[in-house]
Amino acid sequence: MFDYFKFSLPRAVTEQLIEKLGTMAHGALSESALLKLTELQKTWKTRSGVYVIYHTGKAVYVGKANKLAERLKQHRRKLSGRQRIVLSELGFKALLLDENWSTSTNEELLIEHFKKSGEAEWNNGGFGPKDPGRNRDDSEPSVFDLAYPIRDDFPVSELDNETTVKDALLCLKQQLPFLLRYDKRAKENTDVISFSRVPRNTKAVCIHIAKSLGADWQLMLFKSHITLYRANKTYTQGTQLLP
Repeated sequence: MFDYFKFSLPRAVTEQLIEKLGTMAHGALSESALLKLTELQKTWKTRSGVYVIYHTGKAVYVGKANKLAERLKQHRRKLSGRQRIVLSELGFKALLLDENWSTSTNEELLIEHFKKSGEAEWNNGGFGPKDPGRNRDDSEPSVFDLAYPIRDDFPVSELDNETTVKDALLCLKQQLPFLLRYDKRAKENTDVISFSRVPRNTKAVCIHIAKSLGADWQLMLFKSHITLYRANKTYTQGTQLLP
Protein backbone atom coordinates (compact mmCIF):
# COMPACT_ATOMS: atom_id res chain seq x y z
CA MET A 1 0.00 0.00 0.00
CA PHE A 2 2.88 2.39 0.70
CA ASP A 3 6.61 2.44 0.31
CA TYR A 4 9.60 4.77 0.19
CA PHE A 5 10.77 6.00 -3.20
CA LYS A 6 14.47 6.79 -3.63
CA PHE A 7 15.37 8.48 -6.89
CA SER A 8 18.85 7.86 -8.29
CA LEU A 9 19.87 10.87 -10.36
CA PRO A 10 23.21 9.33 -11.45
CA ARG A 11 21.45 6.22 -12.75
CA ALA A 12 18.80 8.24 -14.59
CA VAL A 13 21.40 10.48 -16.25
CA THR A 14 23.66 7.54 -17.11
CA GLU A 15 20.79 5.58 -18.66
CA GLN A 16 20.03 8.52 -20.96
CA LEU A 17 23.71 8.81 -21.88
CA ILE A 18 23.79 5.11 -22.75
CA GLU A 19 20.67 5.55 -24.88
CA LYS A 20 22.23 8.50 -26.72
CA LEU A 21 25.56 6.73 -27.23
CA GLY A 22 23.65 3.79 -28.70
CA THR A 23 22.28 5.99 -31.48
CA MET A 24 25.74 7.27 -32.47
CA ALA A 25 28.23 5.75 -34.87
CA HIS A 26 31.87 5.77 -33.87
CA GLY A 27 34.43 7.58 -35.99
CA ALA A 28 38.20 7.49 -36.38
CA LEU A 29 40.28 8.49 -33.36
CA SER A 30 42.25 10.89 -35.54
CA GLU A 31 44.00 14.20 -34.91
CA SER A 32 41.50 15.99 -37.14
CA ALA A 33 38.54 14.54 -35.24
CA LEU A 34 40.02 15.56 -31.90
CA LEU A 35 40.64 19.07 -33.24
CA LYS A 36 36.95 19.32 -34.15
CA LEU A 37 36.03 18.08 -30.67
CA THR A 38 38.25 20.79 -29.17
CA GLU A 39 36.38 23.42 -31.19
CA LEU A 40 33.03 21.97 -30.09
CA GLN A 41 34.15 22.27 -26.46
CA LYS A 42 34.74 25.97 -27.03
CA THR A 43 31.35 26.38 -28.68
CA TRP A 44 29.48 24.72 -25.82
CA LYS A 45 31.81 26.18 -23.17
CA THR A 46 32.39 22.83 -21.51
CA ARG A 47 35.23 20.33 -21.61
CA SER A 48 33.85 17.49 -19.52
CA GLY A 49 32.30 14.44 -21.08
CA VAL A 50 32.12 10.69 -21.52
CA TYR A 51 33.68 8.60 -24.28
CA VAL A 52 34.05 5.13 -25.71
CA ILE A 53 37.21 3.93 -27.48
CA TYR A 54 36.94 1.29 -30.20
CA HIS A 55 39.63 -1.08 -31.46
CA THR A 56 38.96 -2.98 -34.68
CA GLY A 57 35.28 -2.09 -34.34
CA LYS A 58 34.81 -3.25 -30.74
CA ALA A 59 34.23 -1.02 -27.72
CA VAL A 60 37.28 -1.64 -25.54
CA TYR A 61 37.39 1.28 -23.10
CA VAL A 62 34.81 3.56 -21.51
CA GLY A 63 35.74 6.69 -19.61
CA LYS A 64 34.77 10.05 -18.23
CA ALA A 65 37.02 13.10 -18.27
CA ASN A 66 37.00 16.69 -17.11
CA LYS A 67 39.03 17.60 -20.22
CA LEU A 68 37.55 15.34 -22.87
CA ALA A 69 39.61 16.14 -25.97
CA GLU A 70 42.84 16.30 -23.96
CA ARG A 71 42.19 12.87 -22.40
CA LEU A 72 41.49 11.32 -25.80
CA LYS A 73 44.71 12.85 -27.17
CA GLN A 74 46.60 11.23 -24.28
CA HIS A 75 45.01 7.85 -25.04
CA ARG A 76 45.82 8.14 -28.75
CA ARG A 77 49.41 9.04 -27.99
CA LYS A 78 49.82 6.11 -25.59
CA LEU A 79 48.34 3.67 -28.09
CA SER A 80 50.69 4.89 -30.84
CA GLY A 81 53.59 3.32 -28.93
CA ARG A 82 52.09 -0.15 -28.55
CA GLN A 83 52.66 -3.33 -30.50
CA ARG A 84 49.69 -4.85 -32.36
CA ILE A 85 47.80 -1.56 -32.39
CA VAL A 86 47.35 0.38 -35.62
CA LEU A 87 46.09 3.94 -35.17
CA SER A 88 43.81 3.66 -38.21
CA GLU A 89 41.98 0.81 -36.43
CA LEU A 90 41.08 3.02 -33.46
CA GLY A 91 37.73 4.76 -33.19
CA PHE A 92 35.70 6.67 -30.64
CA LYS A 93 32.42 8.32 -29.79
CA ALA A 94 31.99 11.02 -27.18
CA LEU A 95 29.38 13.19 -25.52
CA LEU A 96 30.07 16.57 -23.97
CA LEU A 97 28.31 17.15 -20.65
CA ASP A 98 26.74 20.30 -19.35
CA GLU A 99 28.40 21.25 -16.07
CA ASN A 100 25.08 20.72 -14.28
CA TRP A 101 25.09 17.02 -15.23
CA SER A 102 28.78 16.19 -15.21
CA THR A 103 28.88 15.39 -11.50
CA SER A 104 25.73 13.27 -11.82
CA THR A 105 27.22 10.95 -14.42
CA ASN A 106 28.37 7.66 -12.94
CA GLU A 107 31.36 6.24 -14.82
CA GLU A 108 31.06 2.85 -13.15
CA LEU A 109 27.49 2.45 -14.40
CA LEU A 110 28.66 3.21 -17.93
CA ILE A 111 31.42 0.62 -17.68
CA GLU A 112 29.00 -1.91 -16.19
CA HIS A 113 26.67 -1.49 -19.18
CA PHE A 114 29.38 -2.21 -21.74
CA LYS A 115 30.85 -5.09 -19.75
CA LYS A 116 27.48 -6.82 -19.78
CA SER A 117 27.84 -6.96 -23.56
CA GLY A 118 31.32 -8.43 -23.33
CA GLU A 119 32.97 -5.10 -24.12
CA ALA A 120 35.16 -2.57 -22.25
CA GLU A 121 37.86 -5.21 -21.78
CA TRP A 122 40.54 -2.54 -21.25
CA ASN A 123 38.70 -1.13 -18.25
CA ASN A 124 40.31 -2.49 -15.08
CA GLY A 125 42.87 -4.16 -17.33
CA GLY A 126 45.72 -1.75 -16.78
CA PHE A 127 45.11 0.63 -19.68
CA GLY A 128 45.34 3.79 -17.56
CA PRO A 129 48.58 5.86 -17.57
CA LYS A 130 50.23 4.70 -14.36
CA ASP A 131 53.87 4.56 -13.33
CA PRO A 132 54.29 1.39 -11.24
CA GLY A 133 57.24 2.97 -9.39
CA ARG A 134 60.73 1.57 -9.16
CA ASN A 135 59.88 -0.79 -6.31
CA ARG A 136 57.19 -2.45 -8.43
CA ASP A 137 59.06 -2.78 -11.72
CA ASP A 138 59.17 -6.55 -11.33
CA SER A 139 55.46 -6.95 -10.63
CA GLU A 140 53.20 -8.94 -12.95
CA PRO A 141 52.33 -6.89 -16.08
CA SER A 142 48.73 -5.86 -16.56
CA VAL A 143 46.45 -7.64 -19.01
CA PHE A 144 46.69 -4.68 -21.37
CA ASP A 145 50.50 -4.51 -21.21
CA LEU A 146 50.80 -8.25 -21.89
CA ALA A 147 48.56 -8.00 -24.93
CA TYR A 148 50.06 -4.74 -26.23
CA PRO A 149 53.64 -4.24 -25.00
CA ILE A 150 55.53 -1.07 -25.83
CA ARG A 151 57.33 -0.70 -29.16
CA ASP A 152 61.07 -0.70 -28.62
CA ASP A 153 61.40 0.31 -32.28
CA PHE A 154 59.39 3.50 -31.77
CA PRO A 155 61.02 6.22 -33.94
CA VAL A 156 63.07 8.95 -32.28
CA SER A 157 63.43 12.25 -34.12
CA GLU A 158 64.80 15.67 -33.20
CA LEU A 159 67.86 14.10 -31.62
CA ASP A 160 71.07 15.97 -32.39
CA ASN A 161 74.05 14.05 -33.76
CA GLU A 162 76.06 15.29 -30.79
CA THR A 163 74.49 16.07 -27.45
CA THR A 164 74.88 15.39 -23.75
CA VAL A 165 73.54 12.33 -21.96
CA LYS A 166 71.25 14.64 -20.02
CA ASP A 167 69.74 16.24 -23.14
CA ALA A 168 69.50 12.96 -25.03
CA LEU A 169 67.46 11.40 -22.23
CA LEU A 170 65.27 14.47 -21.98
CA CYS A 171 64.68 14.37 -25.74
CA LEU A 172 63.67 10.72 -25.47
CA LYS A 173 61.38 11.30 -22.50
CA GLN A 174 59.54 14.09 -24.31
CA GLN A 175 58.97 12.04 -27.46
CA LEU A 176 58.19 8.55 -26.24
CA PRO A 177 54.51 7.68 -25.69
CA PHE A 178 55.48 5.39 -22.81
CA LEU A 179 57.49 5.75 -19.63
CA LEU A 180 61.27 6.10 -19.61
CA ARG A 181 62.59 6.26 -16.04
CA TYR A 182 66.19 6.93 -15.02
CA ASP A 183 67.97 8.18 -11.93
CA LYS A 184 69.48 11.53 -10.98
CA ARG A 185 73.04 10.61 -11.98
CA ALA A 186 71.96 10.12 -15.58
CA LYS A 187 69.69 13.15 -15.45
CA GLU A 188 72.60 15.40 -14.51
CA ASN A 189 75.26 13.81 -16.76
CA THR A 190 76.69 16.40 -19.17
CA ASP A 191 79.12 14.11 -21.05
CA VAL A 192 78.81 14.66 -24.81
CA ILE A 193 78.07 11.60 -26.96
CA SER A 194 77.66 11.15 -30.72
CA PHE A 195 74.56 9.64 -32.34
CA SER A 196 75.66 10.13 -35.94
CA ARG A 197 75.76 6.37 -36.64
CA VAL A 198 72.97 5.31 -34.30
CA PRO A 199 69.60 4.20 -35.81
CA ARG A 200 66.89 6.58 -34.69
CA ASN A 201 64.73 4.11 -32.80
CA THR A 202 64.11 3.75 -29.07
CA LYS A 203 66.08 0.56 -28.43
CA ALA A 204 69.17 1.63 -30.36
CA VAL A 205 69.28 5.10 -28.80
CA CYS A 206 68.77 3.76 -25.26
CA ILE A 207 71.49 1.13 -25.69
CA HIS A 208 73.91 3.76 -27.00
CA ILE A 209 73.23 6.00 -24.00
CA ALA A 210 73.59 3.11 -21.55
CA LYS A 211 76.91 2.04 -23.09
CA SER A 212 78.24 5.58 -22.78
CA LEU A 213 77.45 5.57 -19.06
CA GLY A 214 79.45 2.43 -18.35
CA ALA A 215 79.17 -1.28 -17.63
CA ASP A 216 77.63 -0.75 -14.20
CA TRP A 217 74.46 0.76 -15.71
CA GLN A 218 71.47 -1.53 -16.23
CA LEU A 219 69.03 -0.97 -19.08
CA MET A 220 65.73 -2.85 -18.74
CA LEU A 221 62.85 -3.24 -21.15
CA PHE A 222 59.49 -4.01 -19.51
CA LYS A 223 56.08 -4.52 -21.10
CA SER A 224 55.01 -1.00 -20.19
CA HIS A 225 58.20 1.03 -19.77
CA ILE A 226 61.99 1.28 -19.91
CA THR A 227 64.36 1.92 -17.00
CA LEU A 228 68.00 2.96 -16.81
CA TYR A 229 69.72 2.75 -13.42
CA ARG A 230 73.18 2.29 -12.03
CA ALA A 231 72.38 -1.09 -10.56
CA ASN A 232 72.71 -4.85 -10.86
CA LYS A 233 69.34 -6.36 -10.12
CA THR A 234 67.70 -9.56 -11.30
CA TYR A 235 64.20 -9.22 -12.77
CA THR A 236 61.74 -11.94 -13.71
CA GLN A 237 59.38 -9.79 -15.77
CA GLY A 238 61.64 -7.53 -17.84
CA THR A 239 64.23 -8.06 -20.56
CA GLN A 240 67.75 -6.90 -19.73
CA LEU A 241 69.22 -5.01 -22.68
CA LEU A 242 72.48 -4.03 -20.96
CA PRO A 243 74.90 -4.98 -19.61
